Amino acid sequence: MQKIIGLDIGSYSIKAVEIVNTFKSYEIANFYESIIPVREDVDPDIVVPSCMEQLFRDNSLDADRIITAMPGQYISSRILSFNFSDPRKIQSAVYSEVEDVVPFNLDEMIVDHQILGTADSKTLALIVLTKKIFLKTFLEHLQKIHIDPKLVDVDSLSFYNLSPHLKLNPEEVVGLVDIGHEKTSVCLVQGDVLRMFRSINLGGKILTEFLARDLEVPYLKAQEIKHAAGRLDFEADPATNLTGIERRAAERMTLGVNSIVKELGRTLYAFKTYEKSPVSRLMISGGSSQIANLDQYLANRLEMDVTRIDLSQTDLRMNPALHSHAAIIPQSVAIGLRSVGASKKLSTINLRRGEFAYVQNYEQLIKAAALTSKAVAFAVLLLLASFAIKSVFYNRQINQLQQLYIKEIAAQFPDLKRKLKTENVVFSKVRTDFKNQAKKETNARRDAVNNFIRENSTTPALMVLRILSERIPKTIKVDITTYDFVLGTGDGAGGGKVKLKGETDGYASVATVIESLKTVSSFRDIEEKQSGPKPGTDGKVIEFTIALNYSGDGVVAQSATKAPPSKTMNSPATQDRPL
Repeated sequence: MQKIIGLDIGSYSIKAVEIVNTFKSYEIANFYESIIPVREDVDPDIVVPSCMEQLFRDNSLDADRIITAMPGQYISSRILSFNFSDPRKIQSAVYSEVEDVVPFNLDEMIVDHQILGTADSKTLALIVLTKKIFLKTFLEHLQKIHIDPKLVDVDSLSFYNLSPHLKLNPEEVVGLVDIGHEKTSVCLVQGDVLRMFRSINLGGKILTEFLARDLEVPYLKAQEIKHAAGRLDFEADPATNLTGIERRAAERMTLGVNSIVKELGRTLYAFKTYEKSPVSRLMISGGSSQIANLDQYLANRLEMDVTRIDLSQTDLRMNPALHSHAAIIPQSVAIGLRSVGASKKLSTINLRRGEFAYVQNYEQLIKAAALTSKAVAFAVLLLLASFAIKSVFYNRQINQLQQLYIKEIAAQFPDLKRKLKTENVVFSKVRTDFKNQAKKETNARRDAVNNFIRENSTTPALMVLRILSERIPKTIKVDITTYDFVLGTGDGAGGGKVKLKGETDGYASVATVIESLKTVSSFRDIEEKQSGPKPGTDGKVIEFTIALNYSGDGVVAQSATKAPPSKTMNSPATQDRPL
């Protein structure tokens, strides 16, 4: 049996659900809450950890695993599309793609991603980013009270964990909305597929501040009045049962809640405009959702169906005694479900990465580090000794290689032989003379190659080589290491088979090369034979092999129309790409 705590760190209260997980089943067994006091004279960074500590101490909470979530206002996210679906390729391409669309230095960011599915033959992936300093501060608050969460999700994204249990219609987009104290979390899902999530920096606190200002009362008194009124006053559901200051409070709260309604409306409209798919209905939860007729007001103003999330109507295994907390428990449950959900449609984001990765046993880590440091120190001593020995050995080899170098030069260039017989000849002088002679010989051979190109530029192999140079985009960083052309196996005269081997900076570049080759009418049966990271490059260089058939139909006439062969082979397009 394993005890899991889903910890929801809000601005009004700290909430935790206790989930008992067994081999075959689980139960959402208990719920705990600690209200954060309003103390203007004390730093919130002191008050919030103290409340968490009190929550764990007063309820004797002892968990095998703690899962929590960062507030959405500290998170940036993007949904990117890829032309390939291989998870390894997507993981390799994420950083380069994100670097082009976010205005942050990625060295200062934590980046994680999750594959969402496919649309229009493209793979969609959610990219989540937060600044390292935000995560560091968040974890330090928890570590002050000896809480070390195994996973750190995003609070607004965690509602995605609830979607498989809500019996949603896969044809409609539903908004799961948690209206909290300082923020409103929005998670849009279609069936069990995530479509969007967002945090709006408005919540119930704005209503309290609205009342305190309009009624000219202190903040805590305004909060009491808000709770006493407990409803809105509008034309479709007037607060006729209230009188005096409570009636006035209901009227003012109705005006204040319009700020939240306005931002919600903007979010839903932006999604409808971008995704071409309207949101059918909203399901609300959170402390501020307890305002009696808030669901009716939202339905009236947003012109859509609005209901409250009722976990008792789901397939979740939950202690019936927790149903009394129906309005405020969904966020905590959603965070905790990350560890026990049987569905594959869950948030897989974990911001604890790199230097912030979860380490379960620090004592063992320290012992391992001590042993490792001793081993490293011993290895350094051995290396220093070996370097001293190798220095003598390598100097001797260098002298031998220089003599061999001079001997080879004398054999290849008889004109230099007389100079090399001079005693005490300086090696740098020998090397300079050889370079000059080699340059002269190289120029002569280059002239011979150019003559060969002029005479043979219309051969199929060179024609295909030129087409490849012209069609592969110049923006792609690619190095063709092998070009193999076999003549006479194509469909037309002068056809053949072509095999390309090369290296590039990512799978996206490989896909772009293949797409560019498909635009050539005389290229057929284009196939990616192999692609993968080049050994020793940490995935920064991708090796690939592409095979295709060359028909040879109409290419000679087309090439002759463009330019004479000699000019074509020396064009900038061909010179820029080493095929």
